[in-house]
Amino acid sequence: MCGIAGFIDLTSKTTKASLKPMTDVIKYRGPDSSGEYHDNLNIAHLGIRRLSIIDLKTGDQPIKNEDGSIVVVYNGEIYNFQELKKDLEKKGHKFRTKSDTEVLVHGYEEYDEEFVKKLNGMFAFSLWDDKKKKLLLGRDRIGIKPLYYYSLGKVLVFGSEVKTILQSPLYKKSIDYEAIKLYWYFGFLPGDISMFKGIKKILPGHTLSFSLKGLKFNKYFELSSDTQKDDITLDQLMADTVKSQLIADVPVGVFLSGGLDSSLLAYYISKFKNLKSFSIGFKEKGFDESEHAHYVAKKIGTEHESFEFSSKDVTGIFSEVSKNLDEPLADASIIPTYQVSKLARKYVKVALSGDGGDELFGGYPTHQAHLLSKYTLFLPKFLLNDLPNIINYIPDTLFDRIPLSFKDYPKKRLASIVAKGMQFKNPQRQVYLMRTFFLGEKLLVEKPDMDFLTNLIPVDFIGDSVMSAQAIDFHTYLRDDFLVKTDRASMFNSLEVRVPYLDNNVIDYAFSQTKPHANLFKTKIQLRKLIEEKLPDIAKRPKKGFGIPLEKWLRTDLKQFAGDMLSNKKLRDYVSQKQINKLWQEHLEEEANNSGILWQTIVFSGWLENWA
Repeated sequence: MCGIAGFIDLTSKTTKASLKPMTDVIKYRGPDSSGEYHDNLNIAHLGIRRLSIIDLKTGDQPIKNEDGSIVVVYNGEIYNFQELKKDLEKKGHKFRTKSDTEVLVHGYEEYDEEFVKKLNGMFAFSLWDDKKKKLLLGRDRIGIKPLYYYSLGKVLVFGSEVKTILQSPLYKKSIDYEAIKLYWYFGFLPGDISMFKGIKKILPGHTLSFSLKGLKFNKYFELSSDTQKDDITLDQLMADTVKSQLIADVPVGVFLSGGLDSSLLAYYISKFKNLKSFSIGFKEKGFDESEHAHYVAKKIGTEHESFEFSSKDVTGIFSEVSKNLDEPLADASIIPTYQVSKLARKYVKVALSGDGGDELFGGYPTHQAHLLSKYTLFLPKFLLNDLPNIINYIPDTLFDRIPLSFKDYPKKRLASIVAKGMQFKNPQRQVYLMRTFFLGEKLLVEKPDMDFLTNLIPVDFIGDSVMSAQAIDFHTYLRDDFLVKTDRASMFNSLEVRVPYLDNNVIDYAFSQTKPHANLFKTKIQLRKLIEEKLPDIAKRPKKGFGIPLEKWLRTDLKQFAGDMLSNKKLRDYVSQKQINKLWQEHLEEEANNSGILWQTIVFSGWLENWA
């Protein structure tokens, strides 16, 4: 895993010394070594900070082809690189390293820009073609690895994180107020936006080329339901995927929460390697899964390390994360993710994680709420409006059959959320449900225009099925919240995290299934069936998620910290202090659980202090 940065100046006016500050600012992404490339005409400047994982001796970057005309810096892992290398060697290409990076160089030589379609992995790369005076930037199909760019006229600047571009003299810092509106609704930045004008993400599954001909975008991957995988079972697919992602020349571990996804992942890993597993525990029983993690670790034979997380750990981690996180992210689980990454880094350089299991196999309560919304279509309007009151008359014995993942919500609130969800069509319905379950129903600013969502979601998945809900999550929450969280929390600790559930083949399998992955009373139907075969006593465990007890801690141990952050004068330029105070008092007096929107505000306050 690495961090990359660089710039192309077709006027040759920018000094090459401008590159080093861009890579230095992300040293944590690659503390092992650094490298630079500067062409003879002072046009192209590519930089790398390397975290050495494969080919420790000869894999340093930049890597070039035989005549030095093609140069690559790259962040990530190509899991099918050995297969691609054999194919390229048959075609006459000579490899001088054992690194997966070199596959990009020779792949481009052989297949031009189409080579990216052959890659199975997580990656963000920059490739300079010196003969054509052309830069090619590319990002993996899902967006596991980040890549940002800024372009104006004959200049393009790029980097693994926004802060690399902020270091460049070619960019003048300016906050994007439209991005702020989107943050206040989503709690993250969807699509290609960043918090700064002109700085954009390269979207997952896209490449960007830049030359004297200008900018050109190419979409090389779109999620489809037509990629059938009938020739392989999910069991064999998971085994093959995990095996391919264990390749490394350094120690590898696994995040093990004790939940379904990570437990199944650890089971397959144990078939190939003896390794360490890592988990976070809490004193608060409603959030603690450490007992389950220890149980699974003992059952499959991993050497387990755990850390009991408490409220006193939050403020220090929050400060560290805020200093490095150049875009606000209201997902509080970044705090324990940072801590488990810090724990893992003491022992390993690589850890496997269960990210993506929910999106691919229908694991969220919103997928079931989506189904509930469909069934309300049959209710007359007067009954739909009165649903919150009607549901109170449902006997508890019948209500007990409601999915376990909904149990945290009072009957009236659950009914109200479902009824309100009916006002929207997808993709806005699913986004509303996800936003409500994660952040709550209250807003501090006016809801932004959501028309851009339609362009993000493939037309095949704009519908009312569970698969549609999954695809919407795949293109929003997964890539712009959960993967950002995992990348930054791990990279701030110089740890590479791999995500086997987001392997190309697993994605193709999951989205090509004709049977739904969830129904009203069961999530992850296919995945649970597999877990029942491998770890039967884990299969019926309800989903807990990987959060922290914010509701309680904001009223108690974090009260002073939260009060200080919420009274930050800089907030007043963006939201009403009166509204913030009202939400805060409601929460303190236990009139409402406003922890979601309060944490969102605290995060934004921290971002303003460090980045505005």
